[in-house]
Amino acid sequence: MFTFMTMKSLKILLIFIMMYSLNIEAQDLSDYKWKNRIVILYENDTNTTDVKSALEIIDTNVSKFTERDILVFVYKDDVFYNTNRETTGIKKTEILSETYDGYILTGKDGGIKSKATYPFNLEKLLDLIDSMPMSKSEMRYNK
Repeated sequence: MFTFMTMKSLKILLIFIMMYSLNIEAQDLSDYKWKNRIVILYENDTNTTDVKSALEIIDTNVSKFTERDILVFVYKDDVFYNTNRETTGIKKTEILSETYDGYILTGKDGGIKSKATYPFNLEKLLDLIDSMPMSKSEMRYNK
């Protein structure tokens, strides 16, 4: 009986430790450096419609984002969400402003490549990415 209770207590303790460690090792945007371009849609109480519209545009053009290695996140109230509105655990970095009424593109090098106000302009965003030297190199390599 004592062994059974001890084992059960150890299992519970292990679960708590695992849950705690997941929070400690939350991702940082720099984890995507050299792998992905990132679009961050800033959302606040006044631009919810703009963000929803941007997400609809992105949803209907997923292949364009995939072939360019673009990930999209929504940033609201100090929390990063994926396009399904699930929290990601990503922590804000110092290169991002606290608030912004628009969206930001970061390159694979982690630097901010563009800041634009809403409405979301897909063609302008893709043209900018396609004009970047790294993107041109990727397009030549993938032919």
